[in-house]
Amino acid sequence: MEVLQHFSHKEHPLIFVEDLENEVVCSGCKESVWGGAYKCSECNFFLHKSCAELPPEIQHSLHPNHTFVLQLPSQLKLCEACYGSCENSFFYHCNTCDFEGLHVECASGWRTKPDNCHQHEFVPIFQQIHFTCEACGEDCNSFAQVCRICQLLVHTECTEMPRSIRIIADRHLLTLIYSLGKVMKEHDDHVFCNLCYKKLKLKYGGYYCRECDFVTHLECARQNWIGPSDTIDSSRDLIEDINLEEDEEPEVVKHLDHKHYLIISRNEREIYDRKRCEGCMQSITAPFYSCEQCNYFLHSTCARLPLKIRHPKHRHLLTLSARGNLIDGIVNCNACGCYGFAYKCHDCDYSLDIRCCLIPKTFKHEGHQHSLFHAISSVEKCSACDRSKNNNGVFVCTKCNSALGFECATLPLKAKYEYDPHPLSLIYTVENDSGEFYCLICEEERNPNHWFYYCVKCNFAAHPQCVVGRHPYIKYGRNFTRKNHQHPLNFVRRTKESHPCNACSETFDEDAAVNCTQCKSIIHLWDKCLYKLF
Repeated sequence: MEVLQHFSHKEHPLIFVEDLENEVVCSGCKESVWGGAYKCSECNFFLHKSCAELPPEIQHSLHPNHTFVLQLPSQLKLCEACYGSCENSFFYHCNTCDFEGLHVECASGWRTKPDNCHQHEFVPIFQQIHFTCEACGEDCNSFAQVCRICQLLVHTECTEMPRSIRIIADRHLLTLIYSLGKVMKEHDDHVFCNLCYKKLKLKYGGYYCRECDFVTHLECARQNWIGPSDTIDSSRDLIEDINLEEDEEPEVVKHLDHKHYLIISRNEREIYDRKRCEGCMQSITAPFYSCEQCNYFLHSTCARLPLKIRHPKHRHLLTLSARGNLIDGIVNCNACGCYGFAYKCHDCDYSLDIRCCLIPKTFKHEGHQHSLFHAISSVEKCSACDRSKNNNGVFVCTKCNSALGFECATLPLKAKYEYDPHPLSLIYTVENDSGEFYCLICEEERNPNHWFYYCVKCNFAAHPQCVVGRHPYIKYGRNFTRKNHQHPLNFVRRTKESHPCNACSETFDEDAAVNCTQCKSIIHLWDKCLYKLF
């Protein structure tokens, strides 16, 4: 029987056990222990064999004048190599001077390995200095590392960047380049990151693909890369590569959302008043498909959408979830927040409605004079509504300080309000110089810098949300089912004056609710209400 008396557990001897029955945690490094380990005969104290046999004292080239002594974990010490806390593991410390310490791993491999990010080793500078990182371009007072051969001075964080990465938005491997100007000599100084569409400084570093000229900031790449164990299903092209205008329009189609065959119409005269496309819920325009037996219409583009797509912000395949066959009938778009006809991920809780999917990566909107680019790493406020956007990014202009969120980018250019006889137009600048701007629906003041709907003939102005509603793409009255409820459900309209929600007893501050006629319950669309009652 192998017995050890260790400095970290002087109370009792440690006995080596070949096969532990359960997973335990090493008291020396706080990592899981499997198989053999040293165990206290009296309490739940364990040490990996490697942790138990660490040398109690070492000499190290980083601090050659004094000896390092192995210490117990401490919240008060930082590793002088990686600047991480020493609270979770044994570390080496100098008892003679104020050199705080080194993690065990850093003591054995304190130089950055050449294979990680650079062809040469980086050596840490053990004091804070003022410098500009030659990898990311940040100017700061911080710890740094230097390449003794190239004399590159970089943040410690930047030395940990891998040489090659994969991101969802590009098919190829991206390579870390410390001076982009050396490989992009043919470009002018106006080079933009393909993830945030901010200007790149070519004298600093970035990730670059020679095959397609795809280039990004280091930080943008850090936010979007996928690990070596992650995979991207590349069986379909990215959504922006799909050009529906080039596809043929068959005379008759069978769609997964409808039980009957749909027949195409290219005649503007056949458009029915106030009819909406069942796919995007926009007004019907030619060409469109319709069902002769039912009151059912689909734009040609919506009828021919691919069943599966990839999107540059999501690593899994997205599958088209039409309303007619959707078991969990409420699909909330992660980009614009709306409910409706959408692509949904079956591997995680992510969905994207077809309006957001059909916006190309680069597009021109009537509300802005320049082209807009999908910046998936940007979190700028939308210029049309001043609201901060989620992590799906925004559409930005590289020529001026403007951004457009998915919600505003998908607003219909024309809308109908039930109390105005004329179509309302989406307006991007103030309609007059009166200095007083109000929404004639909610009667609250409007921000003159925000987009709004307007009727010139009636001098009628209103907030976009007041005109189209908070859930403009829900098909009211249509039935759907949920896995956790035995009866058919449907969407109904509700206002603040309606009876409170049957699940939480709170009033309705939005225009849509879920109704079960058999249970005689009407509840919010909120998950907490859906799961509480159903």
